[in-house]
Amino acid sequence: MHLSVMRVAMASLLIVTVPAGTALAHAICGNRVFPPTLTLDDPGISDELSLPTMQFTPIPAAAGDPSGHDLGYGFEWDKTITPRLGIAIEGGYIVQRGAGQNAHGWDNLAVTLKGQILCAEEHEFMISAGVERDFNRTGSAQLRDAGIIDNIGATTPTLYAGKGLGDLPIGWLRPLAITGTLGYEISDSPGASPDQWDYAVSLQYSLPYLQQHVRALDMPAFFGRLIPLVEFAYSAPRGGPTTGTISPGLLYEADTWQVGAEAIIPVNRATRQIQGTGFIVQFHLFLDDLLPNSIGKPLFD
Repeated sequence: MHLSVMRVAMASLLIVTVPAGTALAHAICGNRVFPPTLTLDDPGISDELSLPTMQFTPIPAAAGDPSGHDLGYGFEWDKTITPRLGIAIEGGYIVQRGAGQNAHGWDNLAVTLKGQILCAEEHEFMISAGVERDFNRTGSAQLRDAGIIDNIGATTPTLYAGKGLGDLPIGWLRPLAITGTLGYEISDSPGASPDQWDYAVSLQYSLPYLQQHVRALDMPAFFGRLIPLVEFAYSAPRGGPTTGTISPGLLYEADTWQVGAEAIIPVNRATRQIQGTGFIVQFHLFLDDLLPNSIGKPLFD
């Protein structure tokens, strides 16, 4: 690892160990629950498991190759070390069909260390910081040789934030919330794979928040657990074009689990050259509610 990468990583680790207020299950700050979304990470520190996350991505025809698609089966395990510090392990299995080749195998592993900096409960405002490490050569050699997964590692210090609008006098808009991430991906080999900014935002309208904290409506219980949302995710490499997606969708939040589905729509020509409109679906378990006395609790309380 480059010396500059090590310095950034160490600085991020110091940031995430700053003491903060009491942490709760899920990403909860005051009356606000920031749900786990599908294309960006929420600001919470919790015990959760995403299994599976299925993503279908069409690949347009290019350079004489026919069109094809990627189908990914992902997982992520989030484990609390203390109530304000956690680690996440992420990976998956990828199948590519068409696009000039047929290949399948395991993706590279990524590990994230994240800690809560601030939770202003009265303002439903949360900030966390972390550092993600993408480990090259932990996935399939077939996928790596085909250029489907990275063969160069990277380290990404990242800020995570969430703000609910429940503290504002805006009536029916109080269930709205915004979450976002901002990270700088530092490549192990910038000459071959440039550094880049990664940033994303979600806008969500929580019907559970509406029912509990604004006005209880006479609606079926099913609808009272829905969270419509839209996510925007972008990558801006140094010296290269910015690519991004917009992902409208819906979450259903039960007591110990959540299921979500979103479309994934390219936002510009540079993105449409590498992918078409696809979709993502996810089943998510809240281990801190499901198994609160075993794997759902922090290692050190």
